Amino acid sequence: MEKKRTDVGLTYGLISGLASVIFSLLLYLGGVQWFVNPLAYAGIIIPVIIAVLAGLKQKKLNEGYLDFAAALKVVFTTFVIGTIISTLFSYVLFNFIDVPFREALMQETAEKTQQMMQKFGASQDQIDKATEDMMKGNNYTFGKQMLGAAFFCIFWFIISVIIAAIIKKKKPEFPTAVQ
Repeated sequence: MEKKRTDVGLTYGLISGLASVIFSLLLYLGGVQWFVNPLAYAGIIIPVIIAVLAGLKQKKLNEGYLDFAAALKVVFTTFVIGTIISTLFSYVLFNFIDVPFREALMQETAEKTQQMMQKFGASQDQIDKATEDMMKGNNYTFGKQMLGAAFFCIFWFIISVIIAAIIKKKKPEFPTAVQ
């Protein structure tokens, strides 16, 4: 009987994307304050957990062994697919579904940035310039969203290397004899 081959990275990437979309949707339903709340950054844990689970699933499918390259491939694939899905959702949400929410989010982000810059002792000119730059144009265009996703993928690659180094288990060259 032939075993059905599954692409673990693709499957778990879709799961990661769906989970990230649900998390973003919950933040959206909570309003602008939830989006800029430091707790919103906890959403970064979701793809990490799912990527680890993907690596462990691949290891289980390989009878408990997984070399570094294979672990890196499945974990990074999970991150990339999840990031693309999440980014596309954000693009559609902010540019087609609720443009006023995007504008309110930009305003709230500018206010939080002003507060942070004041705490760090920035001059009023620096604060005004930063606020003006933030409020110019649409920071949620397709190009800017994809650029953000690309930078996130660089971050995810570093995390993938760490995860792959932890979960790898090289198959022994010679099977050990059972006595």
